[in-house]
Amino acid sequence: MILRPRFFIDDLFRLTGCLTLSRVYNFLLIRWGLLFSRITAKVKVYGGPFSISAEVAAVCNLRCPECLVGQNLTTRARSFIEKDAFEAILDAHRHHAFYASLYFQGEPLLNKELDELVGIAKGKRFYTSVATNGHFLDPDRCASLISRGLDRIIISLDGLSEKTYLHYRRGGHFEKVIKGIENLVLARKTLNKNNPLIVIQFLVNRQNEKEIPAVRHFAKHLGADQVQLKSMQVYDPGNAGELLPKALKFNRYAKKRIKSRKWQAGRKTPCNRLWSHAVYTSDTLLVPCCYDKLPEFPMSKEGSFEGVKSWFSPQMNTFRERVMHQREETEICCNCAL
Repeated sequence: MILRPRFFIDDLFRLTGCLTLSRVYNFLLIRWGLLFSRITAKVKVYGGPFSISAEVAAVCNLRCPECLVGQNLTTRARSFIEKDAFEAILDAHRHHAFYASLYFQGEPLLNKELDELVGIAKGKRFYTSVATNGHFLDPDRCASLISRGLDRIIISLDGLSEKTYLHYRRGGHFEKVIKGIENLVLARKTLNKNNPLIVIQFLVNRQNEKEIPAVRHFAKHLGADQVQLKSMQVYDPGNAGELLPKALKFNRYAKKRIKSRKWQAGRKTPCNRLWSHAVYTSDTLLVPCCYDKLPEFPMSKEGSFEGVKSWFSPQMNTFRERVMHQREETEICCNCAL
C-alpha cells in the first residue's frame, strides 16, 4: 500500500539512477538464463545477481519465537560483518548488481558501523536498503543514516498496540518503535531530504490480523510512505495454532499447498531468486537464498570469500537443479512465500 506517492516516485528515481549499461545488460542475461532454464528444464546461468544481501549483524535484541537468531538456533558465529569483507562483497558484484540489502538475519542497527557501510555502498552506486525492528532509531542515528544516503528502510511493526505487538516481538517495546519512526520522519523533514523511503512491515499473525483495516491509517499518521503486509513463516508446528492467521489470504502454507499441485502438474520451473539474488552471512558465506538461515547449504567455505566464482559454481548449480526438480523435498523451500 503506497501512502505517499511523492516519496515512492523519488525512490524509483534513486533506484533507476543506480543503473549502468553493464548492470542493465546483466539483468537481461539473468532473464535469458531463467527463460532458457524454464524452457529446457536444465540450469543455465548467464548473469550475476542484480541484488546483494549482506548480513551486517548476526545478533538481535529480540527473542521472536520463529526467528532462528532470536532463539539462538543458528549454527554460525553471532557476529558483525567486517568492513573490509563487506566492501569485498560489493566490489565482487559492483559491475552487475545494483541493489544492496544490508541485512539478512539479526538486527542491522546493532552494528555501529552500519551508517558507514551504507555510505560505502552508496559510493559504489548501489541502491541501499535496511530492515530493522526499530528499537535503535534515535535522532542522531536517523540523521546519520539519512546523510549517508540510505534509500529504503523497512521497519517491523507487527501490532497497533502493546499487546498485539508483543504477541510476536518478544522482548520488544512498542512505544520505542513508534518513537523511532517519528524520529526518522522528523529527521528527514529537518534535513530536507526525500530519502529513505519509510516502509512499515506488518507481519500478519493470529493476534494482529483484526488490526489490518486500521494499519494504513495508523502508518500514514506516523508519516510512513508505504505499508507491506507479510505472511508468517513457522518452523515449530507447535506454534502454528498460536501464530498463523485464520485468514487464508495471509497464510503462506495454505497458498503453498495450492502451488504444490501446480508444480507437480506442470513443467518444473526455476526459482527466480536463485538466478538474481546473492545472500551472504556475516562471515561472508554465500548461501543459496534468504531462507537458508542456519545455514544448511553453504556455497563457499567458512573464512574463504570466493566472490562471483561461488555464484557460478557447480555446487550452486546443483542446488538450483535440485530446487527446479525437487522443490517440495527441499526443506528450506517449505517456508518460502514465493
